[in-house]
Amino acid sequence: MELENTVKEALNALYHHPDDAVRGRADRWLQDFQRTIDAWQVSDNLLHDANSNMETLIFCSQTLRSKVQRDFEELPSEAFRPLRDSLYALLKKLDTGPPKVRTQICVAVAALAVHVSVEDWGDGGIVNWLSCEMKSHPEYMRSFLELLTVLPQEAHSYKIAARPERRRQFEKELISAAEVALSLLTACLGFDHFKEQVLEGFASWLRLSRGIPASTLASHPLVHAALSSLSSEQLLEAAVNVISELIHFTVCGGSGDLSAQMPLIHVLVPHVMNLKEQLGDSSKDEEDVKAIARLFADMGDSYVELIATGSDDSMLIIQALLEVASHPEYDISSMTYNFWHNLQTILTRRESYLTYGSEGSIEAERNRRLHVFRAPFEMLVSLVSFRVEYPKDYEELSEEDHKDFKHTRYAVSDVLIDATTILGGQQTLKILSMKLFQLFASTNYLGQQDPFSVKPLAVIPLLCRAGITSKLKLKKTFPA
Repeated sequence: MELENTVKEALNALYHHPDDAVRGRADRWLQDFQRTIDAWQVSDNLLHDANSNMETLIFCSQTLRSKVQRDFEELPSEAFRPLRDSLYALLKKLDTGPPKVRTQICVAVAALAVHVSVEDWGDGGIVNWLSCEMKSHPEYMRSFLELLTVLPQEAHSYKIAARPERRRQFEKELISAAEVALSLLTACLGFDHFKEQVLEGFASWLRLSRGIPASTLASHPLVHAALSSLSSEQLLEAAVNVISELIHFTVCGGSGDLSAQMPLIHVLVPHVMNLKEQLGDSSKDEEDVKAIARLFADMGDSYVELIATGSDDSMLIIQALLEVASHPEYDISSMTYNFWHNLQTILTRRESYLTYGSEGSIEAERNRRLHVFRAPFEMLVSLVSFRVEYPKDYEELSEEDHKDFKHTRYAVSDVLIDATTILGGQQTLKILSMKLFQLFASTNYLGQQDPFSVKPLAVIPLLCRAGITSKLKLKKTFPA
């Protein structure tokens, strides 16, 4: 009890004492305390104490989580059961408690499961144990769902001081229990107020379980719940996270053959494409637009080889990606830059066409694709060129803003290089110079004493940096 009171006093001093020196001493004492063997019992006692304030609960939950992660081997083997039972009691107690504290306890339980084998845990391992508890005590569903979400995340956490072989075994145990986990999440879809948690849990398990057949996922209730939630403002972020994981799943799902993933791709792509109109909706929250743009960027990055075929369907995706690239916010527009680079690489490398056989067929297909994608790359140059213009208040920008602007200009110059590879230097310069010609033709511009002081002309040295002037003639043959 004396040590518990000392912890409370130290926390009170840390957060409320006016003297910096006193706060510093309290902080050092608390850090030293967290490394002691006594921290186990004291933290546990204070977490169960109904009189503990928020500061105490947060500190003790962090301490207990850290002890389980890093110092589990301090405890004798017989301490596992009492510790698990205590953490379980805290999970139930915190179901309606502070979310920050509940999360720490969930991570502690997950870390405990990493340390302990299925046999020692009992009940067929933590997922089966959790399944039984969820069915027996649905009143604690919030805590149980968070634990179910945290489990696969902790499988790859190197904060847990577990031996490598045990860590690998734990991952295998979770993968083998993935079907049980997805069944639990599916059963919880009936609770509307837990739907966001269910989607978060589904995304978490998708990152771990890559071996589920695409045909199974294509008709899975959790997938359709995520797709239907794309129209919900409240659930949009969670739904986007799921769809993003599913898109990645189709290219990393264990089968190297993308055709095996087509059942799922054919379900995902139309739903994502239906969001295209929202990219330009000015009434839409910017974070929502950013989430939707991320889906299109993920789709482009993942399916770039399919898109590079230049089919009618792929050109619809191209138009959507141009819509993202046109967004005035750089953070949104730049999501597509990696896609354009990968696309031009595929379009120009010889290996992309080897399946066409003869040199004549290869050249014909290459020319067809370059022709198909010429207009989109011309549009891309027009859309990103304004980002290299100096803002009117350039001289007043802070040092950090100067760095950001420089970073933006160099990122855009890389996009211009990619476009030049497809269009040739002459056509790229022609598009970029249109604004300059318009500027020269304006009466306001001609009336200036020093026309070459105008900041938009700074695009010229940038073009030289980008190497566009060295590509005024597009090569007709593949590089060696």
